[in-house]
Amino acid sequence: MIFDPEKIYWQAHRGGGGYEAPDNTLFAVKYGWSLGGIPEVDIRMTGDGKVICLHDNTLARTTDAPEAIADKPVKMLDFATVKKFDAGRKFSEAHAGEKVPALSEVLELMRLDPEKMLYADIKNYDEELFPLLLKEFGKLVYEYGAASQIIVANGYYEFNCKIKEAYPEIKTMLWIGYTPEERMEHFRRVEEKDFANLDLVQLHLYPLDEPQGNWMYDLPLADLKYAVDALGSRLEVFPVGNFTKSAIKTLLDLNIRRFTTDEPARFCKIMSELV
Repeated sequence: MIFDPEKIYWQAHRGGGGYEAPDNTLFAVKYGWSLGGIPEVDIRMTGDGKVICLHDNTLARTTDAPEAIADKPVKMLDFATVKKFDAGRKFSEAHAGEKVPALSEVLELMRLDPEKMLYADIKNYDEELFPLLLKEFGKLVYEYGAASQIIVANGYYEFNCKIKEAYPEIKTMLWIGYTPEERMEHFRRVEEKDFANLDLVQLHLYPLDEPQGNWMYDLPLADLKYAVDALGSRLEVFPVGNFTKSAIKTLLDLNIRRFTTDEPARFCKIMSELV
């Protein structure tokens, strides 16, 4: 991943954030790529050891699974059961027929084009499942020759360290949310470690109830400038929820070149007007 300062890099959160595409589906992954971005999927493991792309712990929100199945943690279901249910219809009838994909299905698409990148947010943080999930995830990524195309993302610095130590070719990103004070405390803690084992750090930006001029986010501009100075091109920002053209321009003027968005098409339209 050679950084080009003339280019804007962006992540399609959950593929389309559930706003423009049914999240964590093959359609969403292809959608993110089609717009020139890097789609994100969330990684979990089923009860029979299959690595799948699913944000929630259950099938309830995104599929038409019946109540008896929908509310069960997917770690208690086998992949054949998970694959029975529609993961597109709740978003739109136009996407009926989409299923919860196995990670291998996404990696197969990437094998056809080595330029394709993917963010993978690893879930199953519990002590029992995480080591097994990490092992199976790494095995799949190397089996498909996709290590250099993957950016693993999660909110735990220690997990990023374990990932980087186990699979040094895989890139890592720490995302940081919570309150502005907690965000910067967390940021400074990893800064003290010289951001070791991290390729990227992402700061979440939450909208203010009352914007301050052109600035609509809760993280003060001074803190954001500090992060830019500390990380340079390794900083990514996630304007959560709605965003405006003026807010994106402010971020660009700070020399931020990496973004995450829930609305890829709208983000691209604004970028085409600004860059």
